[in-house]
Parts: sequence; structure tokens; C-alpha cells
Amino acid sequence: MTTPYRWYSMASGAALLALWSVLTLSGLVDERSLPSPVTLAQTFADLLARGYSGSPLWSHVGISIFRALAGFSLAILIGVPLGLLIGRHKVLEAVFAPIIGFFRPIPPIAFITLFVFYFGIGEGPKIGLIFMACLWYVVLNSAEGVRNIPDLIIRAGENIGLTRSQLFLKVVLPAALPAIMTAIRAASSISWTLVVASELIGAQAGLGFMILDSAQYFNLPVTYVGIIIIGLIGLVWELAISAVQRRVLHWQGK
Repeated sequence: MTTPYRWYSMASGAALLALWSVLTLSGLVDERSLPSPVTLAQTFADLLARGYSGSPLWSHVGISIFRALAGFSLAILIGVPLGLLIGRHKVLEAVFAPIIGFFRPIPPIAFITLFVFYFGIGEGPKIGLIFMACLWYVVLNSAEGVRNIPDLIIRAGENIGLTRSQLFLKVVLPAALPAIMTAIRAASSISWTLVVASELIGAQAGLGFMILDSAQYFNLPVTYVGIIIIGLIGLVWELAISAVQRRVLHWQGK
């Protein structure tokens, strides 16, 4: 994002914060329903000092980031190679098409009770839920990226004598990179979105646990602080992925 547009983004955020402050501090909106930014700042400072439910705030943040990153990374490590293979080989596409077509429309949350039944309430089910949600997007986008490569480019690589491995590394992979990066961006958003859902599985720590637990006791300031932290981390995560995409696909638009 160029500098002038960054100012527009900052101005919109500042305007939203100002409107929120006016509505709550003036009494137009009851603070019991929507805590003011001042109240949330005080709550955040208190959480930093005392933690929540016996654990420091940064412990809750760290465990949620770990779960999201673990599920996201596994989906990329398995999904990208699998998608590239499916895109290149019709037999594999035929084998996996009905499997992916069956599982992809099912909301990951539908599997929560099954994950608990089979794997208990440890970290595995939480990471597995995030992994499962991200995997299909990564596989399908990666496969589509390979299928969209013009045959002329493949034949040109073969005609100059490239081996199969050279053809894959120097032709197929670079040509499929835009679709792969789209898959990675989608998976990154999904993984962080599913943190709260994954922490329904018997979690005793994490931002999702903090939000759900505080909401049960109508502790709205803590609930809002948890939501805001999730939003800020998601924003930073998205900006980081965008920066990587611009560096990897530096030739796009030129």
C-alpha cells in the first residue's frame, strides 16, 4: 500500500475510534453494553499486570498463535505438494475429487465432538481442526494453479530438454505461484478465524478461551479486549503475508 493510501487507512481507523469514544463517554450508549475505549485500555493494563484465569495475558496470546500457526503450517506443507500433484496428474485428480468434494462443504465446527471423542482435549484436536479447515482451500487453489498453466509453456520447457524435475521447479512451480499465494492468504485468514472455535475443545488457555469464559460471566471489557487482540494480530498476520506475496511475486503487474 502506497503512503497516501496508508493515511486514508489510518484516518478511517481514527474516525471509528473517535465515534466509539463519543458514543460511550457521552452516555448515548450504555457502557454496560459497549465499554468505552478508556475502559478497555484500563482492562488491558489490568490483564497485563494480573493475567486472566491464573495465566499471564501473553501466555493466552502465545498459545493461540501457536495453535493457528501449527494448523496453518501443516496445511501448507501437506496441501501445496498434494495440490500440485493433483493438478498435474489426472488419475490423482480423479481419486481425490470425490473426497475433497465431500469434506469441503462440511463446516469444521461440525467435527468438534468427534475430535474430542477420538483424540481427547489436548492440543492435537485444536490444531487438527484448524488444519482440516485450511487444507481443502490450499489443495484446490494449488491444483487450479497448475491446471491453468498454458500447455504451450509446458511444451516449450519439454522442447528445450528440461527433465521432469527441472520442468517442475523452473516452469510449473513458478507459473502456479500466484494461485499458491492466494491459497496461503486464504488459509492464513481461516486459521486465525478458527482459533476461537478450536478453543471450544476443552481449552484452559488462549484468546478464544478468554473470550468465551469472560462472556459467560458477562465480563464484557475482557471479552472486547480479547476480540480486539485477535483482530490486531490477524491484521498484522495479513500484512505480513501480503508483504511476502509482493516479494515472491514481484513481477506481477509489471
